[in-house]
Amino acid sequence: MKSKYIKDKYEKNFYSKIAWLFLFAIYVLPQYFGFHLAIDFTAQRIMLIIVLFIIFTSQVEVKRFTGMIMELKHSIFIGLYIFVTLYTLVLRADISAFLNPFIEFLILFTLIYLIKTEYGADYVFKWIIRFIYFLLIMGVIEYLLGESLFAKLETIKGLYTGAFVRSGSYRIMGPAIHSLGYGLMLVTMTPFVVFDYKNNRIDFLLRKGLLILLIVNVFLCGSRSTLSILFFELLALFIFSSKEHKRRFGAVFVPFILIMIVVVFLTQNMAFGRYVMLQITSIIDEGFGTNFSVNYGADSALAESSNYRAQLYDIFKLKWLNPLVGIGRKRSFGAEINGSYVYSVDNYYICEYIRYAYPGLFSYILIIFSFLKDFVKKIYRYKDPYCIVLFVGVVSAYANLFWIDSLMNLKYIYILFALFICRDCYSHPLKEIPKEDSKLKTNSKYIKKSVLY
Repeated sequence: MKSKYIKDKYEKNFYSKIAWLFLFAIYVLPQYFGFHLAIDFTAQRIMLIIVLFIIFTSQVEVKRFTGMIMELKHSIFIGLYIFVTLYTLVLRADISAFLNPFIEFLILFTLIYLIKTEYGADYVFKWIIRFIYFLLIMGVIEYLLGESLFAKLETIKGLYTGAFVRSGSYRIMGPAIHSLGYGLMLVTMTPFVVFDYKNNRIDFLLRKGLLILLIVNVFLCGSRSTLSILFFELLALFIFSSKEHKRRFGAVFVPFILIMIVVVFLTQNMAFGRYVMLQITSIIDEGFGTNFSVNYGADSALAESSNYRAQLYDIFKLKWLNPLVGIGRKRSFGAEINGSYVYSVDNYYICEYIRYAYPGLFSYILIIFSFLKDFVKKIYRYKDPYCIVLFVGVVSAYANLFWIDSLMNLKYIYILFALFICRDCYSHPLKEIPKEDSKLKTNSKYIKKSVLY
């Protein structure tokens, strides 16, 4: 005897597993894992196609999905940006110019939909924290082996850059295609590491081991910008934490820092101490024009890197770059600037200008500010720690992009966006929100409940 209940339960379990695999694929699996057939079918894109196929087999779900997109106020700015990528595709005959950002935003919308209808925000926090444990442990293993184990999954050639060594030290990259991309991932991990999602508060001591692993991974990826951004990110989150937490954290943190200072001082002529001092002094050199890092094994590439970054902004002055239509993503960039030949641009915003000219750059900046405006409004009104940690993570990530390109890792920022938009889809009510503000709830026939949105 067939039971509709059993069938529905089976389909629900199957959909839940697919939804979990989608989250796992976008957070853990590398971009170079998949296959190439006209375009790159990465594991993340494959899971996205499967999820969307399931959604679009139901007319009701299609209405809910499209209705959700139409209701988001940010969609108008995203649509404007996608329009720019679309005419860049046509004028430059470059499918990647449109397809790459389109898929990234499709991942954002799908995440929002799954959080609202399947996951719940607490589920996403729980699993991403588990994924972070795995990735950070893998990062330490990678440093010891001198090779990323994720490289064994390289089935799409041309994306993975291979092992990267600077000043004699191997730089870990995790599942990213470059150590700088892994640095961006680490910056977006910080909100999950220090946030107590069960009690809605910032707590550095809740996952002390994970926080230490995060800091270790930042040092091991060898990115000066990531290390600097992480310092200010943790400082901002500490400032926003409660007075009680500040006292508890200080009692643990101050002795720990003193012990670490002593350990680094005693081992500064050994591998561990020299590496830590190399990272710290290279940041000091970058900020103040000194050369302390040379004493700890820094090579000339560090100084050249600083000079190179200073000249990147002259790209805006290049007359042969069309200010209205960019070159797209297919064509490689190269130019002589002030006597130096630049072929790699480590600045996402300048890269956006190169790819999509001023219309693309300004439309993407509008997307950023549309989200940041709502973050600030919600934080000012509700003082909600949930929104605060996500806001600090987003600002830190976009600040980091002044020193690196996105390297196919914008989806990690979009996860923070999705969780912010879905603040209402949580397992416990917000005590910070007065009951009289329940009028904020939408009457949408597509998405039934909303507190902050």
